[in-house]
Amino acid sequence: MKLLLFIMLCIPSLLHAQEETQYLKGAVPEINGKVTFTRTIEAQALSQEQIFKIAQQWAEQQFISKDGFRSRVLYANAPKGELACLGEEYLVFADKALSLDRAKISYQLHLHVTPGKCEAKVLSIRYTYENEELTAENTITDGHALYKNKNKLIRQPGKFRTHTIDLVEKLFAGLQTAINPAGNPPAPTPVPAHPSVSLPATTSAPVSPSPLQGFKQISAEQIPGNIIRLLSQDWMLITAGSADRFNTMTASWGGLGHLYNKPVTFCFINPARYTYQFMEKEDTYTLSFYTEAYRDALKYCGSHSGKDTDKIKASGLTPMITPNGSPVFSEAWLIIECRKLVSQSLIPESLGDEALRAEWSGKPMHKMYIGEILNVWVK
Repeated sequence: MKLLLFIMLCIPSLLHAQEETQYLKGAVPEINGKVTFTRTIEAQALSQEQIFKIAQQWAEQQFISKDGFRSRVLYANAPKGELACLGEEYLVFADKALSLDRAKISYQLHLHVTPGKCEAKVLSIRYTYENEELTAENTITDGHALYKNKNKLIRQPGKFRTHTIDLVEKLFAGLQTAINPAGNPPAPTPVPAHPSVSLPATTSAPVSPSPLQGFKQISAEQIPGNIIRLLSQDWMLITAGSADRFNTMTASWGGLGHLYNKPVTFCFINPARYTYQFMEKEDTYTLSFYTEAYRDALKYCGSHSGKDTDKIKASGLTPMITPNGSPVFSEAWLIIECRKLVSQSLIPESLGDEALRAEWSGKPMHKMYIGEILNVWVK
């Protein structure tokens, strides 16, 4: 009985120690005596120009002067791949009804972009706490924030250390997601042929053997990312047709789900779109997603018709064919291959929102396609 009581008393301490592991010895790195957090983000499929553009757009959204903070982009040099930002915000240690314990943190984020890679550093970290100015070097280093045996945080500097580490990890994770949503993709194998919307009968489209060159196959349950963001903000391409003739269009309506005991996607195409006839003719199609580097290509695909021009070639995208014969593009980071399961034309009377019903009255409405997910590939 005494042994059981002793174990129960020890459990909270053991759990607390386990939770603190990520903040203990070595969690705050120093370079030449200065606290400097570093992270290298790989994106082997992207050029220096593409990565820099994504990183700059992310930084301009992340570092905004507001609420009295001076956060902003300090310096940007695209040819050299250099970007520097100033960040200011609060670290909130405790927020109770009658007690608010917080400190203002300021820091710099330096980025160095090269082809296929972005090196990030967080440095020059300072705090303002109860009218006192503190530096990271005299607050959160191993020598200041850990007890002598290095296995436990000292309470006061420890809270600065844990919140700073969490902030840096959040920054790096956000940058990682912006540059490379799928993680760390291998460099894609070049596709030998470059078919346009319409290929001569003698031309064979490239078929990747295993099963798509430069991609890894995953299950539908492992599809990464927030589908609402992927559609509403990042957009996708719906591509349908065969190896010798196909078309693609930009779309932001759709989703993922489960129907008839199958993982499914759903998307919507207006019959006026050129892609509609390919969707009607073929059983399979693909939904593909892209990083911000390909925003211009998606804009082009959404504003030009394949009926009038070879928009695939003009967009700069590189077609490839799945083993099932579905067309897609090698620049995608996420590909979902589907087989039509349900297709249904919408009518204004089916809309429950009166404003939408009035807006679409007398207009040709979209057709909904629900597709069984056959394959998913990511870089």
